[in-house]
Amino acid sequence: MKFNKRIINLIFLLSLTLSKVFYTQQTSVSEFEYISPVPGSVMNMPETNIIIRYGPAFSTEKIYSEKVIEVKGDKSGLHSGKVILAENNRTFIFVANAPYQNGEVVQVILLNSIKTERGQVVPELTFSFKITDSKINQIGKRYTEKYLLNNFSGTLEENSNSLSSPSKNFQYSVMDDSLPEDFPNIQILSTNNPSEGLIFLTPFDYFNQGENYLVIMDNYGTPVFYRKMHYLNYDFKKQPTGVLTFYDELVSKFFVLDNSYNLIDSLFTKNGYVTDVHELIITENNHSLMMSYDWQQVGMDTVVSGGNPNATVIGLIVQEQDENKNVVFQWRSWDHFKITDATYDVDLTDSIIDYVHGNAIEVDNDGNILISSRNMDEVTKINRQTGDIIWRLGGEYCENNEFTFINDPIGFSHQHDIRRLPNGNITLFDNGNLHNPAFTRIVEYQLDEINKLAFLVWKYSNNPETLSWAMGSARRLPNHNTIIGWGSGTSPAISEVRPNGDIALFLRIPDTLFNYRGFKYPWKTELFTCDPDSLVFGYVPNGDSLTMQLTINNNSDQQIEINSIYNREFCYTMLETLPIIIAPFGAQTISVKFNSSSDDNCFDDLHLRWDTEGQRIAQIVPLIGSGNPNFTSVEDEFSISDYYLSQNFPNPFNPNTSIRYQIPQPGLVSIKVYDILGNDVSTLVNEEKPAGSYNVEFNAVGLSSGIYFYQLQAGTYVTTKKMILMK
Repeated sequence: MKFNKRIINLIFLLSLTLSKVFYTQQTSVSEFEYISPVPGSVMNMPETNIIIRYGPAFSTEKIYSEKVIEVKGDKSGLHSGKVILAENNRTFIFVANAPYQNGEVVQVILLNSIKTERGQVVPELTFSFKITDSKINQIGKRYTEKYLLNNFSGTLEENSNSLSSPSKNFQYSVMDDSLPEDFPNIQILSTNNPSEGLIFLTPFDYFNQGENYLVIMDNYGTPVFYRKMHYLNYDFKKQPTGVLTFYDELVSKFFVLDNSYNLIDSLFTKNGYVTDVHELIITENNHSLMMSYDWQQVGMDTVVSGGNPNATVIGLIVQEQDENKNVVFQWRSWDHFKITDATYDVDLTDSIIDYVHGNAIEVDNDGNILISSRNMDEVTKINRQTGDIIWRLGGEYCENNEFTFINDPIGFSHQHDIRRLPNGNITLFDNGNLHNPAFTRIVEYQLDEINKLAFLVWKYSNNPETLSWAMGSARRLPNHNTIIGWGSGTSPAISEVRPNGDIALFLRIPDTLFNYRGFKYPWKTELFTCDPDSLVFGYVPNGDSLTMQLTINNNSDQQIEINSIYNREFCYTMLETLPIIIAPFGAQTISVKFNSSSDDNCFDDLHLRWDTEGQRIAQIVPLIGSGNPNFTSVEDEFSISDYYLSQNFPNPFNPNTSIRYQIPQPGLVSIKVYDILGNDVSTLVNEEKPAGSYNVEFNAVGLSSGIYFYQLQAGTYVTTKKMILMK
């Protein structure tokens, strides 16, 4: 980390304190890869931890047995605390047992008794930082989003009906589908062979703050999962690790659900910062990236003419936690951005100034971080190891843009949801507030990061062009379609568009609601599963029928009640009477009948539902039949698009159990069984497999009763499940 490059920024920050502070001489800082808080920085939180990376891994020889760090506040004195080594011993963390005092200078001395794993002596390090004088963080942070939403340019009344709808030659409405009375009226207005997967959304009534729902629905608008929530929730999505997450505004935390929709964890920013709604990313190694809005009191009369001497200025904090929830990386806008970097529509003489308004984090293909700062019209690339800025990409009114836009003279404005694609391009949701005239579009840029050139390679906007003045998202799907969440634009709420701009799907919510982002993923619950996972009746002559059996497996320790079913086509019927009660880890077999009534194909989905008060959990079983004698294959209609590993059945078992899995592309497949100590007890599969669905049997003869784990590895995809051998 080259701290000498921050001298100008540091002088600016020191001027904000309105007092002269003596800082202990900083020594050896340039020899270290990363230090947090930044040496000489101000406005740090009293609860902040100290993070040091030298480069090579630290030796553990003296770390936990001797005094290796001295931390002293000029008001609070010496601080004891806990030393942690994280990230394969590369990251040294000190967490003080008690907070520092407001306004004090904290001196840190890393003693030179520490060595690296290779025996190199780590230089002695001395630096200091200042704790904030402000108490605003303890007062106002929960109300950040309320203030910001109420002060966006435009109003709900002016913008709620601004987005046009496509021709209404198609419409599905599910309000008569046994849903709660207050469930939002979600409609699919247009569909034209959309991509596979389920739609994730959280429509919310921000201004009235009524009941809200987490929702997963199919391409016909039929809910597969919903859960009634009693406060505002945002950003309901599937993480790369396979879990689901959402933000709960009531407690300012992200909650984590497993594939049975059980609450298994919560994630929130530390070091005294309240978690912001805009982003959570859980990486494949179970690190989490979040952000916080940092309210600080600043004498803006020393920054701009006419500035408020007691202004509240909102900074941005980006925080990374490891798998044990240790803060291993922290980046603050105060150390890298100037308040005057804000675009011209941010009033720097106001009493409250949101000069950054971060709204997205993206892990770049090279492991570094991209952040989107709405009120600076800027996308910034940050070195994840050092915290240094690598480059700054900005729109027309960005003060620090380093790129030349080759074929896009207007750039972007007040953007959301920056994402890096596998091909190296980036997409973003260009809200377009400062375009003239203002309009919203989705853009894809090819970046030449060496010569700082940006090429516009794809764009999409509604016809006619309309404005979504806040929120929004754009995500590229595996089939190269783009799923768009229109944020404050309520009609449409979500669109799926093809590369040529044709609409594949168009979803609408009531004009009184918002939807922060919209997503689409392959997804199915493991709470209960079906064997087989689809029923292929094949060819059945017109006028005949065929009945097939379907086994519903309860993979949980609770009783499940299938008390509702749903399908769209009359050619399929379930013969059993509801409810169907399935004991813990039990199974029930049902019969499904296909009545062939024409020479056409009949594709349908059977929704098996467990509806309880305020919640639905459903499993979808594709139904495939035809009255056409030439019908021979369904591969084109139902291709495998995702990896999948089933819960074994039966479970518990003795001694045989069956495991199903599928792979979307050919490659080396391994399925191994481990005991509770991690010993490899059996290899079920270890060979090259073509894409497809498979079933493998496990015989546990000779093994003791107990808990075992089975793991599927195919390429870079790895997933593990638990099973119980009970003799």
